[in-house]
Amino acid sequence: MGPGGVFYALLLSLILTEQCACVVFVVNNGNHTLLRMSHLLVTLTVTDNYKVALLQFSAEWCHFSRQLAPIFEETSQKFLEETEKGEVAFGRIDCESNVDLCQKENIRKYPTVKVLVYGFMLKSEYRGARTVEALSTFVRDYLIENITEIDALQQNVMDVLDRISDSKETVVAIFPKVDPSNPHYQYYKRAAHLEKDNCNFYVIHNLTDEGDRLAHKESLTQKVKEITVLQNANFEAIRLWINQKCTPHLRELTFTNAEAITEEGLPLLLLFYDKKSEHLKQKLHHMVKTHLTEERAHVNFLVADGVQFSHPLSHLGKTVNDLPLICIDTLSHMYGLPKDAEEALSDPMHLKQFIADLKSGKLHREYHYGPDPVPSQPQLGQSVPHSPPSPPLPPDEKTTPPKSVFRKLGPSYLKYTLLHDEL
Repeated sequence: MGPGGVFYALLLSLILTEQCACVVFVVNNGNHTLLRMSHLLVTLTVTDNYKVALLQFSAEWCHFSRQLAPIFEETSQKFLEETEKGEVAFGRIDCESNVDLCQKENIRKYPTVKVLVYGFMLKSEYRGARTVEALSTFVRDYLIENITEIDALQQNVMDVLDRISDSKETVVAIFPKVDPSNPHYQYYKRAAHLEKDNCNFYVIHNLTDEGDRLAHKESLTQKVKEITVLQNANFEAIRLWINQKCTPHLRELTFTNAEAITEEGLPLLLLFYDKKSEHLKQKLHHMVKTHLTEERAHVNFLVADGVQFSHPLSHLGKTVNDLPLICIDTLSHMYGLPKDAEEALSDPMHLKQFIADLKSGKLHREYHYGPDPVPSQPQLGQSVPHSPPSPPLPPDEKTTPPKSVFRKLGPSYLKYTLLHDEL
């Protein structure tokens, strides 16, 4: 869930059928079956205490939605006890009857299964198999505590932190003792659950040090980057701090996550690497984190194994022998960066200019018509001659940039009814 994630809390009305002991909440605009979304507010009991809730956005006429409905209901039967305890919820929204609701939630395909954790909508959807077993496993994973406790045995906190090593970003809560009644401890457990896919979480207790603190250990350097003191911190403050540390600056593109990444709709800035150039991943990560953070609103920064993703290279007229290389895929067309990847990562201005040329339309224009003319500088005292703009190239001389390959890795017509083919 990104820093700008929307707060969701659902108020659900229970629908029980006589035919089966299933619990699926029916959500709509008109009744009080859906509690509070970003644009819908009613004053009933909120479900921000639910550890996990799955919401199926669907339409009755959609073949895939009709297939999922009985699977969804059968899965709910397996969590009757957890639903009664207020830990698990299953909801269904008919987008034909609730057009405004689904439009505001940016539903672009049926069925879409969104995930809420403690009332917060996660950025990532459920994209696993549509079986009772797969859905049940997904829900059970969210019921498992994702925090590792470490008894420091009266050691210094830095000595304990130095021994923690993880491939993911790591967040550590530091408490003199584990006290379930401590609000900081409660808020930390809840916030950690929200980011369980992005970070690893620890609690260190029984220390020589006093005071509640949070620490962030960076995955690439394995160094403690920040320690903050908690003084009457509320849940939102702790959640935002953790979210900031767990939002990845650079992601590895795989065939598993390609659908979710392409559906985000942002152009992809990709570093294709091989074994000899794996060190460039850390260079790009450092550059994005220190110089290109503001550009994450405009492009997704990714790295990809160029041997596994050799097909996109061929669209750029390249092979694995040309690795490493950098390109932008707009999900319509692909543009290669002319500079050598090593050189491009030596100065952030190279990538900044590449992204600026994308946003200004220069990449697309130059691919069609060649490089923009560079005006000659007049000598001192010489007037600047006025020349009319060059006429456009004839249609048969225009070129077309290579079409996007990653667009094809987005949501498939074989799994979804796609409402808008915007990618």
